[in-house]
Amino acid sequence: MKMNKAVDVPAINKMMAEFERENAKSEMMQEIMGDAIDDALETEGDAEEEDKVVSQVLDEIGISFGDEVPDAPALGTGLSTGAGKEQEKVPEAAGGGDPALSELEERLNNLKR
Repeated sequence: MKMNKAVDVPAINKMMAEFERENAKSEMMQEIMGDAIDDALETEGDAEEEDKVVSQVLDEIGISFGDEVPDAPALGTGLSTGAGKEQEKVPEAAGGGDPALSELEERLNNLKR
């Protein structure tokens, strides 16, 4: 009973509500200030410069998004029910003599055996 008399519950509730309001205002101000700083520091050439750096890094590690992906071979969608039928071979993709593509195709064919 002494604890209930010592603690002013309405005053604590009022203080907590005020804290919540001030905290929400602080979060909004922080977001507004962050957006303003981002807008002030951003320049027109940033996007192009970022693309240039990303392209340079991708070139250094050997990845190129500019190359077209060869068309995948179309396989039949019908289900084979005959047990005596031999498995169909997947047609080779037109790799244009790319050794890496040829190696991948060879590995894929070995997995299918």
